[in-house]
Amino acid sequence: MEQELDGKTAVVTGSGRNIGRAIALEFAARGANVVVNSRSNADEAKAVVSEIEALGVRSTAVIGDVSRQETIDELKAAADQFGGADISVSNAALRPHQSFDDMTVDDWLGILDIQLNASFRLAKAFVPGMKAKKWGRLIHITGPDAFIGIANRAHNVTAKGGLRALTKCLAIELGPDGITVNDVAPGAIDTKKNDLSHPHVTAQGAPVDENDRSHAIARIPVGRLGTPEDMAYACGFLASPRASFYTGTVMCCFGGQWNVG
Repeated sequence: MEQELDGKTAVVTGSGRNIGRAIALEFAARGANVVVNSRSNADEAKAVVSEIEALGVRSTAVIGDVSRQETIDELKAAADQFGGADISVSNAALRPHQSFDDMTVDDWLGILDIQLNASFRLAKAFVPGMKAKKWGRLIHITGPDAFIGIANRAHNVTAKGGLRALTKCLAIELGPDGITVNDVAPGAIDTKKNDLSHPHVTAQGAPVDENDRSHAIARIPVGRLGTPEDMAYACGFLASPRASFYTGTVMCCFGGQWNVG
């Protein structure tokens, strides 16, 4: 199992830290070459590249916003250096805490571009090569936002809900070509968060609600926050040859907190 992705190439967006970093390292541990992406932090991305290369596989970093087609083109060019992308994980996201009254059209479109439209662009870039190989894995990182309404997150909830729908459609279309398409949904995960964009889950900011980090554990049946590695294990399985009959599905890493599916 450890080297079941030997010879494969994975592209993981938003992989300079947190969940994306853990996913990139999981793929590398399983033998895949990995293209790392960070929107702006080159130092973080280079550090992940070094960690990946220490595992004996190849890696490179692309710095850029995945809402821009130029960044998608750079990711494809980077993957082509390793033989083309076999696995694509759409993880890059911004989740601002923003009321509908304060939300502008540009705010709305910006979040949809980063999360939903970028996933479409990634698929357009990598699916032709996957079809030629008759093998591929598309994985979208969603969350409870794909299933439930959350106040002050109208743009993010809409993007994640649309992403869930995209997954189901592409799974049907691409299945005959040996390409699976799945979602992995993080619940309350112990990651670095910014007080300005996540005031409801950090020590400062918004009033206590069901997502407040200090109260989250009491609401999680397994009794702990999730870790980036929990998410990475799920992605590692879905990317593996053993998951060839799993497509159009969602793996909920919620610790039992939400009853969705």
